[in-house]
Amino acid sequence: MTRLFDTLKINGLEISNRFIRSATMDSMAENNMVSDAELKLYEDLGKGEIGLIMSHGLYPSQEGKASPGQLSVHTDEAIPSLTRLVNKVHENGGKIAAQILHGGWLCSSQVTGLPPVGPSSVTNPMSGVRVRELSGDEIHGFIDSYRQAARRIVESGFDAVQLHAAHSWILSAFLSPVTNKRDDEWGGTNEKHAALVIRICEGIREVAGNDYPILVKLGIKDYHPEGKSIEDGVRQAVLLEQCGVDSIEVSEGIEEDFFHHIRSDAVSPYYLEECRQVRQALSIPVMLVGGIRKLEDMQKIISDGTADAVSMCRPFVMDPYLVKKLHAASVDGSQCTSCNECTLTMREGRLRCVLA
Repeated sequence: MTRLFDTLKINGLEISNRFIRSATMDSMAENNMVSDAELKLYEDLGKGEIGLIMSHGLYPSQEGKASPGQLSVHTDEAIPSLTRLVNKVHENGGKIAAQILHGGWLCSSQVTGLPPVGPSSVTNPMSGVRVRELSGDEIHGFIDSYRQAARRIVESGFDAVQLHAAHSWILSAFLSPVTNKRDDEWGGTNEKHAALVIRICEGIREVAGNDYPILVKLGIKDYHPEGKSIEDGVRQAVLLEQCGVDSIEVSEGIEEDFFHHIRSDAVSPYYLEECRQVRQALSIPVMLVGGIRKLEDMQKIISDGTADAVSMCRPFVMDPYLVKKLHAASVDGSQCTSCNECTLTMREGRLRCVLA
């Protein structure tokens, strides 16, 4: 199969093929720590011959906890728990990156016990809650929370770290004029919107070392009438490469319709133009996520240079052994219909495909 099973180098990490399991919230944590159900989930993913598994998003500070069943990386107490998860993947032949996800302005005080925060004081359109703007001093503490989270991730044995800077979560909110109304060093221009993510990446590099892969899931375009353009997003991707980021996973940013990135009934790739422009602008590996289901689409994405790897979420909920089956030529793609019923099971803390 054209290049799909070629190795891929991401800084000091070599993965065995061009398949990525995109980070998937499973809400299976117990008291913020890894549960036995999660270990079973990742055991199957580890056996599935996926080139790189992105973990469920880990919250780096209490006010960033996005769901009751989200895993913590905000204290050293999390390290032994996360090490169990890493070991389960490694002993079954897989490699795993830890994603850091701070919910920010989309968080609920019922989950965090704290008021939601963001780059500016805007209203969350889903809850109607007014968000508290982070002060300059708080932003420096925010940056350090990511730095400390990355230290714990490295100590836990993960093969790489990924920042979630898409889908309206807090880093995505800093990157967008829709939610970032600041006129200080953290806002006012497209470049300043990117300054926080750049500073976080620089801090992570200090604790992780030069060879450790730093990845960013980046919202290239805001799907919002007042949002950033593809050109703005590509420029931000260039700035991230210049500060030492090792790979970009292309997705969308601020969404007018929340969870637009998980499009129902989508069985064809839907960020192709964003990805083509990012790929042309960067020299580091680029990953494409969103609606990838058919083997012919996967092959074309790699062979025509749209991306260096294909990233999938819902297909691996349906079948963690999809890559193994593709390699054996026993299937010609995923049977996932993007019905999104799995998102309901995820919210109940028992992530599964209702069709499998």
